[in-house]
Amino acid sequence: MAHEDHVKTYKVFVNGVEKVVDHEVLTYEEVVRLFIAQPVEGTIYAVSFEHGKEPKEGELVAGQSVTIKQNTEFDVDDTGRS
Repeated sequence: MAHEDHVKTYKVFVNGVEKVVDHEVLTYEEVVRLFIAQPVEGTIYAVSFEHGKEPKEGELVAGQSVTIKQNTEFDVDDTGRS
């Protein structure tokens, strides 16, 4: 049987809004861009998550990433300027 080439997608939620991504590891920067298409320069965003694959829950800061699964939930807040 031939192996089908298809891209797996993951449904995640950012502040309750459904988003679809095509890879299993999301970086802090990618999550912020899902929240706001054009992040404000110099602004710090607080990113927390739950229902992840590894780790299951926690917080992300710049430079970190999380392995997601279907329906991982992110909460992103603008904490103001650095």
